[in-house]
Amino acid sequence: MTRFILRRVAISIVMLIATSLLVFIVLRLLPGDPVITRLGSTPGVDAEMIERLRAEAGLDAPIWQQYLNWVGGMFRGDFGQSYFNQFSVNELIAQRLPATLELTVIAVLLALVIAVPTAVFASLKPLGWLDRVLTAISTAGMALPQFLIGIVLIVVFAVTLRWLPARGYVPFSEDPALNIVGMILPSVTLALASAPLLIRFLRASMIETLAAPFIRTARGKGVDRAGVVVGHALRNALIPGLTMLGLIVGYTLGGVVIIEYVFGIPGLGSLAIDSVFKRDYAVLQSVVLLISAMFILTSLIVDLLYGVLDPRLRVGKNRG
Repeated sequence: MTRFILRRVAISIVMLIATSLLVFIVLRLLPGDPVITRLGSTPGVDAEMIERLRAEAGLDAPIWQQYLNWVGGMFRGDFGQSYFNQFSVNELIAQRLPATLELTVIAVLLALVIAVPTAVFASLKPLGWLDRVLTAISTAGMALPQFLIGIVLIVVFAVTLRWLPARGYVPFSEDPALNIVGMILPSVTLALASAPLLIRFLRASMIETLAAPFIRTARGKGVDRAGVVVGHALRNALIPGLTMLGLIVGYTLGGVVIIEYVFGIPGLGSLAIDSVFKRDYAVLQSVVLLISAMFILTSLIVDLLYGVLDPRLRVGKNRG
């Protein structure tokens, strides 16, 4: 087990390093200059001033040196300063991170609430009318873009019915009620986009588990149907579903970038989009790396839990 944990941690570290390199290089290949974007149409700007501002931002150094400076700053807990407004990147991320974490957690929980019962009902009678309907709905949900689901929900519940606000965010510490109301539409949007993936995977796992010999044994012992489905089949089907849950968290974090911008939530996603428009490399590369690190960490935790909860893996390691 120790070797398995060390191997997964090592793989996660390598993935994080590769992600930082990829993000850094891709951003430097994008057209545009952050200094020129910052100056805009400011009168009296000459080439000497542009070079001086580039030197102050550290953009005149070689690419490899800029990368090492950025990585070295991260090890010291310093992500640098914004090229556009000279604010600390740490401060900007600290202001936006709570909204993103709140939205992600609520969306993942809603996706589980939607996916688990749906997959269970669909697996009870494979290829039945209920299974076909739920499979068709989940397939349509996988095909629809997240922003389109959000726009439809805004039109229906905010514009037509006027039940919920279309945009805006109120911190939970200021007004819990307004915070929860404002989070309904964006979190439901992400949950509806993420749940179909989990439904398809968990449905297949449930069908396979319900056909296993130990399920027939449980039925032969007189266990009622609810006990067989929930107590035996679902409990065992959820173990391989942990892997898909890690992917769902990553998929949700990726969708946060667009959904936050659509619903006007001041999180990491909207900060990343603003940084793209401003060519603010220092902020954008840090935000993308942080989101990637959250996904990698979630996958690591899921893999470790999978190794602990699945006895077949433990038995295989002991035999090896």
